[in-house]
Amino acid sequence: MRVQVRPDILHPEYLGHLWHTSQVRQQIEAVAVGGRMRSLAMRTLGEIRLPLPPLAEQRRILGILRERLRRLDHGVEALRRAAAGVTLLRDAARDALAPFCATPSESPPPGWSWGRLGDVIKHLEAGRPLECHRRPARDDEWGVIKTSAMTRGVFSETENKAVRAETRVDEHREIRPGDILLCRANSPDHVGAVVQVVTCRPRLLLSDKSLRLVPEQDVDARWLAQLLTTPYVRAQIEQRSRGSVASMQNISQASLRDIPIPIAPPGEQERLGQRATAWALGTQRLHVQVQAAQNKSEQLRRAITDAACSGRLVGLADAGTPPQVRAMSVQPSLSLWTDDNIGRSGHRTAQGPTADRHAETTITAVQLEIEL
Repeated sequence: MRVQVRPDILHPEYLGHLWHTSQVRQQIEAVAVGGRMRSLAMRTLGEIRLPLPPLAEQRRILGILRERLRRLDHGVEALRRAAAGVTLLRDAARDALAPFCATPSESPPPGWSWGRLGDVIKHLEAGRPLECHRRPARDDEWGVIKTSAMTRGVFSETENKAVRAETRVDEHREIRPGDILLCRANSPDHVGAVVQVVTCRPRLLLSDKSLRLVPEQDVDARWLAQLLTTPYVRAQIEQRSRGSVASMQNISQASLRDIPIPIAPPGEQERLGQRATAWALGTQRLHVQVQAAQNKSEQLRRAITDAACSGRLVGLADAGTPPQVRAMSVQPSLSLWTDDNIGRSGHRTAQGPTADRHAETTITAVQLEIEL
């Protein structure tokens, strides 16, 4: 949709910030319809109520917001660079794990040998389709992992769906710490994604789009899990994936077992497995820290915008102005949001000590809102 505003009533830049405030977002979420993909009808979009301070007040708010958000954007850019650095570090760690993964035609290092993935896997276990709710499982419920639990580089136990109470559960499909999980069906970028489970809540099951790889007894599980994330193995999986549509690819168990891999001797597997696990845990901690900082920056942006568009954000130039004077210019528009101000006719009326002084301004704000 394209929205055109009346410039004598509403500054377009102010609307851009206002649209992301909690007040407006809550209204949008309340009227959006649909399941996994929600949408807004033109009619319901036009009914969303906006607090409209005078145009001069909008410009004053924008001046403060630009300065606050400019500072915040510098921090966001630094976090973006940090996140990119963590990704590069993780990729470098994977590349260093098996630097000889180029082609089976090359001679392996002393003690190494070329084989098939099936040579180091004892067996594969697949999940089963189950009837589930759309919400995550509670602590006392069984849950089934979603594909997103395996595609973020680390296992995410919160990415699950609650199994319906009447559904029969095969407890042998329960996920345990140390398991190597592979996403067998997904988009081309994520099919074959592998994670090793470090910790896992009880009552969490494999899905029909996941596989559990059980290594042979003399194979180091940490080495195998990290080997499967190397660019060489990822390329092999992408070449063997098939699907009726380009957006959903599938890798069969037979194709997985047939992938040629360089097999390290047992002692080397243990050494590489320890080193790769240490690097993986280190980059995971960095990733979590950067992601938490990014989430906080988004919360801060929302808080700043909420405060600005409700008349609670004070600029440096306003430091000497009494708070009640600064709030008065926004008060008429804020009165539109008070449920107690709705009369039997359905129209909102101003209440409180400022109602008489701002009656004319309040009526104008209501009229402008309806016209918008």
